[in-house]
Amino acid sequence: MNVNDAVYRRDEGLVMGLRRLYESFGYKKFKMKKFEKYDLYLQNKSFLRNANIITVTDPAGHLLALKPDITLSIVKNIKAASLPVKVYYNENIYVADSSAGEIKEMTQMGLEYIGDLDIRALGEIILLAAESLERADDNYRIAISHMGIISDVMSLANLSETAEAEIYQLIAQKNLHGVKDVCKSLGICETVIDKICGLVTVSGEFSKTINRLVQYLPNAENNANFKELQQLSDIIEKEGLADKFILDFSVMNDVNYYNGLLFQGFINGVPKSVLSGGRYDNLVKRFGCNASAAGFAASIDILTESQYRELDYDYDVFLLYSKECDPADVLSAQRNFSDNGKRCIALSEEYEWLKYRNKIVMAPDGSMSNE
Repeated sequence: MNVNDAVYRRDEGLVMGLRRLYESFGYKKFKMKKFEKYDLYLQNKSFLRNANIITVTDPAGHLLALKPDITLSIVKNIKAASLPVKVYYNENIYVADSSAGEIKEMTQMGLEYIGDLDIRALGEIILLAAESLERADDNYRIAISHMGIISDVMSLANLSETAEAEIYQLIAQKNLHGVKDVCKSLGICETVIDKICGLVTVSGEFSKTINRLVQYLPNAENNANFKELQQLSDIIEKEGLADKFILDFSVMNDVNYYNGLLFQGFINGVPKSVLSGGRYDNLVKRFGCNASAAGFAASIDILTESQYRELDYDYDVFLLYSKECDPADVLSAQRNFSDNGKRCIALSEEYEWLKYRNKIVMAPDGSMSNE
């Protein structure tokens, strides 16, 4: 049956398109249960963007959690012998919103690539992230950062874990004065402070801004993380997407899990990120698998809302048939419209609430005319 996208609900249309996209690049569908053991999330709370976990107790007395994250469930099931693993998912997650006093159910769609990631694989991931946003709104941007670059610059200060975490938080807030004040209070020399603060100010179109990093990185010409960003920039430019990617080191995540590329996606009119991803080798290693991994997740709820434009009608065709019509003829006509991608409602009388694009009248002899 040739049914166009108008027949599907807007979220179904977007999801189906993304499924085809991910599967065309070799990703397989991952399906999980609604609940996981609570310990999985308790032991990895800092990996979660929202740590408010909703728990229930099963009949056997085991403490379970409504899943607040998909990546952890995927990673815990990875076996080294099965690598590489390329999976995608379309799942609901559940978080407790303490400020609103309610539980929120949200739909996420994303993918994970676990194995020996080379620059081509990383390029594949960020380009698929870009196309995922493009399908919802072509006015999008992706902010790129790199935990390896941030760690390289921070290593110059020789900080304790506590001080380093404080400065990371200030960088994420783009609080330049706060970074300077903390560094000065720790007795860090001015040269190193300038490099850390300089990194905070690096922001702009990816391909045009990346070379500014040279002045802040130790031994930039031999820095593997810098080279990785340069190669990704080349891929993005060759794909004609240079204006869609920006460099922004305020994009941060927990260093205990993330060790490389980070990115967040934004669309016009939405004040927060609608897609986030990155490289998380450290997380995979926590589960006993020596492999590299990266992926991303997109908020389907937000993307479909931004994509949706209210139509002036509910149906493409209103088929008004005479009560003397042969029911089989009416059904055949209705099926014909459906097969051609039209949303058709067939009724023997017209109601005030009907909103339609075209009205077609069927006479008792089965003939039809536009009205």
